[in-house]
Amino acid sequence: MNSQRRLFTPSRVILMAVVLLPLLLSACSNRGANPHEVVYWNIFNDDVSGKAVQAVVDSFNKQNPDLHVKMVPVPPNISNSNVTTLITAVRGGTGPDVYFLDRFTVNQYASIGLLEDLNPWVSKEKEKLADQFQPFAWNEVLMQGHPYALPLNADARALFYNKSVLRDAGIDPEILDPKNGPITIDELKALATKINKVGPDGNYERLGMVPYIGEASHTTWGMIYGAKFFDDRSCKITPTEPAMLNAMNMVYDWVKELNPSKVATFVDSYVSNPSMTPAQDPFMNGKLGFKIDGDWALASIAKYKPNLDYGVTYLPVPDKSKAPATWSGGFSLVIPKNAKNPDGAYRFMRYFTGPEGQKIFAQGFGSMPTLKSLMNDKTLFSGKRAFFSELLKYSHSRVPLPVSATLWDELTSAQEKVQYNIGTPEEALQSVYRRVQPQLEQYCPLK
Repeated sequence: MNSQRRLFTPSRVILMAVVLLPLLLSACSNRGANPHEVVYWNIFNDDVSGKAVQAVVDSFNKQNPDLHVKMVPVPPNISNSNVTTLITAVRGGTGPDVYFLDRFTVNQYASIGLLEDLNPWVSKEKEKLADQFQPFAWNEVLMQGHPYALPLNADARALFYNKSVLRDAGIDPEILDPKNGPITIDELKALATKINKVGPDGNYERLGMVPYIGEASHTTWGMIYGAKFFDDRSCKITPTEPAMLNAMNMVYDWVKELNPSKVATFVDSYVSNPSMTPAQDPFMNGKLGFKIDGDWALASIAKYKPNLDYGVTYLPVPDKSKAPATWSGGFSLVIPKNAKNPDGAYRFMRYFTGPEGQKIFAQGFGSMPTLKSLMNDKTLFSGKRAFFSELLKYSHSRVPLPVSATLWDELTSAQEKVQYNIGTPEEALQSVYRRVQPQLEQYCPLK
C-alpha cells in the first residue's frame, strides 16, 4: 500500500492534521492502563476506507463485550519515513495500543525499537500463523525471523481507461481488453497523445495520461522494467540499475514532450487541488483517459461515479516480449512500544486480520485479503475485482529493508525531479543512493 500516497495528498494531510490533532491530544492525555479498552489510532478517515474500518471495529466490539476498541482518528503520515506523532506519543507513554502501518515499512520501524515483537503471542497460536497468509505479505512483517505486525490487506496495480474519453478521441476501447494482453508503453503514449486537448488559454483541459500521478510511481515503473531495488549479496540498494534508469528516463521524456510546467498546472488544477472532493476525480470526470491505480479505486468509482464506463487492463510493458507485471503492497497492524493493553491489542488485531475482519474490510475498502482461505471467496472477487485477483500471479512485492520507508521517500523525491525535468534521471537516482546507502550499512549484512 505505499497505500497512503494514493489516498492522501500533502495538502489534504495538513488540513486533516489541523482538524484531528486536537482530538488526538485530548484522547491521549492522562491515559492510564485499562484492561477492558484498546486504543486504536486509525489513519483511514474518508468516506470509503473510514467506514470500512468502523464496520470492523463495530463488529469486534459487538462480539467482545469484555473488551472495547476505542478508535481515534489521526492524520496520516505525509511520508513513509515520518511517523513523528507516533514516535513522540510512544516516548511520552501516550501512544496507542494498535496502529496502522504500510506493511513494507514494518522492518524499518521494528529496527529502531518502535514496535513490539509479536512472537510471544504468535508462538502460542494453535496453528502456524505464517502458513495462513500469502507468503509475500507475511515476509514483509518479519525482522530477523520474528513478526512485528499482522498483515491485513493486499492490492495490485492496473491500467484504468475511461471508455467514453477514448471514444471521444476516436479510439476503440476494445483494443485494451485484457484478453489482448498488455499494450506497450509506446502504444500507450500514442493513444494518450490522441486524447490530449488544449484549452483557449493554452493549458491542458484534458490529458491522455500523466505518467507520475496515482500509482504511476517510481516503484510501479521500476517493476515494469524489471528493477530489483536491492542487491542482497552486496547489501546495497540499486537505484541506478539499468531497469530503474530506463524507467525514469521514460517518464522524463514523456513529460518533456508534454511540457513539464503545463502538466504541473493540469495536476494542480484537477488532481492535487485541496478543495477537490473525491467525486471530482479527473479520471471519473473525463479529464484523464488513462491512469494507473489499484483495486481500491473500484470502491471509490462505485460510490462516486457508479455509471462510469471504464475498463481495467494490464500495466503497459516495455516491449511485447515482456510478461505482464504488477506489484502488491498493503497495510498491517502493529503494537507500538509502551502500549497500555498489548494483550487486548493482539486480540483485536487477530480479529481484524482474521477471516471475518479481513472480509468486512475487503468488502468495504475494495482491496484484497492476505489470508489464503479467502482467496477463493467469490463474493470478494466479482466483476472487475476478479481481474485483480488474476494479477496476483504476475505480482512482485517491495523488498522489506531497515531503510524501506526512507528509500521510498527518497525515490519519491527523485521522481519529483524527473517529472519536473530538473537535472537528469541519473543524477536524481544517484542522490538516492548517496542518501540511503549509508543508513543501510549499519544493518549489513542483513539476516
